[in-house]
Amino acid sequence: MLNDGSFFIAVAVLAATAFATRLAGVVLMAWVPPGPRVERFLEGLAVSVIAALVASALVTADIKTVAAILVAIALMALTRSIIWAMLAGMVAAATYPLVMSL
Repeated sequence: MLNDGSFFIAVAVLAATAFATRLAGVVLMAWVPPGPRVERFLEGLAVSVIAALVASALVTADIKTVAAILVAIALMALTRSIIWAMLAGMVAAATYPLVMSL
């Protein structure tokens, strides 16, 4: 476990890194002309981050998590709406114990 000093140093480094990446994005967008390629990249960025988080969660997932992710994937394929897919996944995870107790 980290002692008090190293914990605060780690938090400070993480905060500085997060701030630097945010600042780099603002500075970079000031130099890059906002064309159609840049707009397509930015539109797909949020979905790709969510996909990376889901993929990393699957590595150590239990059956409840896998079931919720499968429900979300199925609804995403049907509706093409990420909001409805995430909502369905959350509902599936929340109701899993109730459904399995029947």
